Amino acid sequence: MLVSMNAQRLYELIHYFAKEKNKHILVIDTSTWMALGDTKKATVKTYYEDFLPIDEIGEIFSERYTFYEFDNQTSAIDTANEWFPQSTDLEDQDYFIECYVVNPSGAMPYGNKIPAKPE
Repeated sequence: MLVSMNAQRLYELIHYFAKEKNKHILVIDTSTWMALGDTKKATVKTYYEDFLPIDEIGEIFSERYTFYEFDNQTSAIDTANEWFPQSTDLEDQDYFIECYVVNPSGAMPYGNKIPAKPE
């Protein structure tokens, strides 16, 4: 008989962290960017220089996931909006970097990935 070892997913770990620290966590997922070729990666990274603080570019693009903690939900969402366009605002989805906010209760009050409208 196989007994579950209580596997955890990334969302569960982020929720635990947010709850324990009573913080709102901005999660940045560069998985799709990391899958691009070197030339396209450089182009996309240059595009984000207009949105991201210069000191954060290296932090964000050096790892698959980056997390920032905020004292309140408004600051977390405002930062996400300032740094990363919504998926529907980009013609080339290679430029899309997904981000979302997780609050201490585990809710996700913001995400920049907007589902496509059915045709």
